[in-house]
Amino acid sequence: MATDAVLDFYDSLDFEIIDFDGYDTLLIELLDDGTYATVSDDDGHMPDTLDTPIVFNVYDDSDSFQWSVSLDDSHQLQALLEENSNTEDFLDALQAIRTKNIEHYQ
Repeated sequence: MATDAVLDFYDSLDFEIIDFDGYDTLLIELLDDGTYATVSDDDGHMPDTLDTPIVFNVYDDSDSFQWSVSLDDSHQLQALLEENSNTEDFLDALQAIRTKNIEHYQ
């Protein structure tokens, strides 16, 4: 179960906690077209600590999975949000990390 520190941290980043298929899930609305994202650990659950590696999962307005990217921890996500002035730049930064991760493992 996520700690209060994890819940408070994500609340400060404008994430909300929703029940998704019986699991507490961190969710953020990204675009006006209904695109949203969730954050999970490698097992698909809410991270237990802020230092846990996370997966940022993007879905469209029909709840269809679009893409995901692995990040080192929640602090990396926070830094990316702070470094990018708008959502499109933020998503571009995540896509660049995703591409780098894919190239690393090929």
